[in-house]
Amino acid sequence: MDYAVEIDDAAGWARVTVRGDLRVEQLPELALAVWSDPGYAGVERAIWNFLQSSSSMRLDDIMRLTNWISENKRGRGARIVAIVAAEDGVFGTVRMFEALQQQYGWTVGVFRDEAAARDWLRQQP
Repeated sequence: MDYAVEIDDAAGWARVTVRGDLRVEQLPELALAVWSDPGYAGVERAIWNFLQSSSSMRLDDIMRLTNWISENKRGRGARIVAIVAAEDGVFGTVRMFEALQQQYGWTVGVFRDEAAARDWLRQQP
């Protein structure tokens, strides 16, 4: 798995592109790396693009990841996040993640394409 972070200063958004096979044990390291990026730290909104990723995470993996994020994310980067995933395994995983995140004070939306994700981000208060 590899990733890239791009900052759109004009929009005030970040775009994180993740490629490759996603394993749950890699995700905390990925999150910490992105949250530590100086550009990402200053944005309110972000698109996480998983269009070139695959995953086979289970519900218990998602629960552990959600708990880890709730303990570690506070005050780090975007609070409104659009996640883009086309592969069914990744899409299903992030849909479950979306449902769990609402209780932690940030907003997550899940989409099949980036245009829909950008439209959704523009509509968020």
